[in-house]
Amino acid sequence: MKKILFGSCLIACALAGSIAHSKDLAPLDIPGTVGGVKVKMQPQLQDVNDKFREIYSETRTRTIKKSQPIIVAINDVISLHDGGTKETTQIISDKYTLLKSVDHIVLATFVALELDADQMLSDVKLKQVQELQRLSQKALGSLDNSGLKGDLLERQKQLTNMAIKMQASVLADKRVTSAALTQFCRDSEKRVMQNVDDAVADQLLAIDTQVRQWRKQLGPERWEDLSVVVVSGHMPRERNTTMQYFSKALKVKREGARLYYCEGLSEESDGLNLVGTHILDKKIAVAFFKDEWRMHRDLLSDGAAKYLSKHPPLK
Repeated sequence: MKKILFGSCLIACALAGSIAHSKDLAPLDIPGTVGGVKVKMQPQLQDVNDKFREIYSETRTRTIKKSQPIIVAINDVISLHDGGTKETTQIISDKYTLLKSVDHIVLATFVALELDADQMLSDVKLKQVQELQRLSQKALGSLDNSGLKGDLLERQKQLTNMAIKMQASVLADKRVTSAALTQFCRDSEKRVMQNVDDAVADQLLAIDTQVRQWRKQLGPERWEDLSVVVVSGHMPRERNTTMQYFSKALKVKREGARLYYCEGLSEESDGLNLVGTHILDKKIAVAFFKDEWRMHRDLLSDGAAKYLSKHPPLK
């Protein structure tokens, strides 16, 4: 009878999500338990946790104000925040935008067709290509009035004509092969990248012109206190153009030392908050760990490595 009752209790405990154990078996935890007992978050602890977040946010805001000057680079402008003042300069010129737009004619032709290669195109897709061709022809006709001259102008016409020719071929055949689409990309690649090089040179010249002026305005001592944050998307993060410039200008070799990258966000305030977070977290890292870079990696990382070494995934 005792054996039956013990077995029934074991089954009941298992169904309840508890871990039963005998004298020879140590208690095992499952997620959210200690010794098989479910842990319940207490409202009083949530209150103090919320207070921490409030205090952290307030301290970060004060840190941002105390840590100026800060340059924020976002979209087509860079701004210098210095005390109660803010100066903003456009760093993307019409020349840059024009060269990028011509490259986008080529890119749009590829993207429009990539998923539909090697099959008959639908009426909807053909209409899309036809509209792209119409816009490309109008863009071609506008180039003589753009102010471009010589080889630079000729390159834009060549690229646009290459795209229009591909579009016309697709509309005539109502299909495109993967091989033909790849060949179109390879044939245009050199000219596309020449546009890229010319555009980025124009951008970097604009940045450097303004930053030289700000450096003179700030003076040597305050220049050494300057922080810079670049707000941009995920894909351009690796070897980002503006990050490359400021890495050389500030003579820093790694992100997190006066130079920061704010990924995937789009507001200037996001960039400023990131600067404040870095500076405040650096103080936390030094105070607790005597290592100014400790908070630049996940605080949980060491524990995760220990756990995973003992509990390999999926085994």
